[in-house]
Amino acid sequence: MDSPEQADAFHAAGVANGSTTCEDPPGWRDGSVGKLYLAYLRDPDGNKLCALYRPPKV
Repeated sequence: MDSPEQADAFHAAGVANGSTTCEDPPGWRDGSVGKLYLAYLRDPDGNKLCALYRPPKV
């Protein structure tokens, strides 16, 4: 994704169309590769989808 807002829009569109939130709600996570914004969904077929935004390194 190009921004956290775009990941939120992906998540909201998925939920509006039958997907469910899985893991935690969309938000920032600290990982081994640095800070990431993640939004996880489980689609109606059971697939787990993730929108990921990685901020630019400063």
